[in-house]
Amino acid sequence: MALKPIKRVNIAEQVFEQLREQILHGTWKEGEKLPSEQELTETLGVSRSSVRQAIRTLADYGLVETRNGTGTYVKRQISGNYMMNIVPLGDLQTEDIIEVLDFLCLIEDSVAAMAVERCTPSDLSELQEIHSRLLAARDQRDLETLTAVDVEFHSKIAMITQNSLVTQTYALLLAFLQPAMRRIYMTLGAEEGIPYHERLIEAFCAHDAARAKQVMHDHAQNRREKFLATNERK
Repeated sequence: MALKPIKRVNIAEQVFEQLREQILHGTWKEGEKLPSEQELTETLGVSRSSVRQAIRTLADYGLVETRNGTGTYVKRQISGNYMMNIVPLGDLQTEDIIEVLDFLCLIEDSVAAMAVERCTPSDLSELQEIHSRLLAARDQRDLETLTAVDVEFHSKIAMITQNSLVTQTYALLLAFLQPAMRRIYMTLGAEEGIPYHERLIEAFCAHDAARAKQVMHDHAQNRREKFLATNERK
């Protein structure tokens, strides 16, 4: 599988997706060093900052580790990462997405509560910045960007927990969730989810784990119910 030039839309995310695919398909194996930032910048035709952001995301998901002075190396992959490689996301059916939404209803509220308890000022600033980009995408009626940033928002909450199993689970499930969220936005409009995100940020600012848990519970249930309403299970 060859690397290919990046289209200049959601650049860092596209870099991340390509690098992730290379790792999960075995192009770079456990313990192997990734190409340098400069090499990746030249190969992909993107800025070094985009490459750095993508590598940070890979590290957050436990796919790589950066060693000072030597470079970035592929880490040993847990089962969740192999599942990301095996499951063909393009082949997901409505029933598959509903199962993911069911599972998220079970875990997202507890993840949000844990994240509030472990959130740093830097984490909160980043969460607020992601939400600002979500609002900008809404105002522009850019549903593709809106979907991608919504996924990023939930993924960031998972990362704030500092729990590797939570992070790995979201790395898998949010990739599955994106097709569902895209369909929800296309059907219900650009406002879907944003009021819940605003209340979540308020809970994070107040360090109120119980409130965050309730808001995320309501958000997950609402998302599932609306998806079911527009995609009847046969």
